[in-house]
Amino acid sequence: NTAEKWGYFKQYYLKKLLATLVLIGFVSYFLYDVLSPKPETVLSVAMVNYPLAEETKAQFENDLNELLDVNPETQRILIDTSYDLNNYDYASAQKLSVYSISGELDLFIAPESQFVKYAFSNSLTPLTDALPTDVYSALSDRLFSCRTRLNDEEYPSEAQGPEGVYGIYAEDLPMFKAYKGYMQDPPVIGIIVTSKNSENAVTTIRHLYGLDK
Repeated sequence: NTAEKWGYFKQYYLKKLLATLVLIGFVSYFLYDVLSPKPETVLSVAMVNYPLAEETKAQFENDLNELLDVNPETQRILIDTSYDLNNYDYASAQKLSVYSISGELDLFIAPESQFVKYAFSNSLTPLTDALPTDVYSALSDRLFSCRTRLNDEEYPSEAQGPEGVYGIYAEDLPMFKAYKGYMQDPPVIGIIVTSKNSENAVTTIRHLYGLDK
């Protein structure tokens, strides 16, 4: 009868059928994720120790989308404010290192005490090479410089490498308005040495400091 047939089916086939459906669903999702075209990242910004308010972050992102004339169907801008190095977060440090090495980051914004570590380790582009002369000259009173290391055993305070300009102080930018009054470690902005979108990074810097008007 029907009850016996259902019991037999449930005992011998139902679990296998469900497992097969789950497997098919997983494989389908995997193939879709791998094969479907992904938006091209035209600018990736890493912000360390600055968890911007959602409204501020959204405004920053919208501003850059308009600036770089981003097509939302094929392009995107990434602004990642999840990096937290205040408490020696290993996951954040590892993520930052991997993305930097693989060329997945363009702009780097961090407090000076953190910024100097990345400049010192040759992770940032000298701005004398990256910025147009007019931008460099206009920002001459905001530039951050430090020495770089010659070998892995050196510490920032003992750096023996050449001194270079690697960043621009950014405490007066609108996005940091909420930090005014108690900012003891000013933010600095620079360009990752492996950046794949250095032109867009420079365009963004020019815009942030009002030099495109």
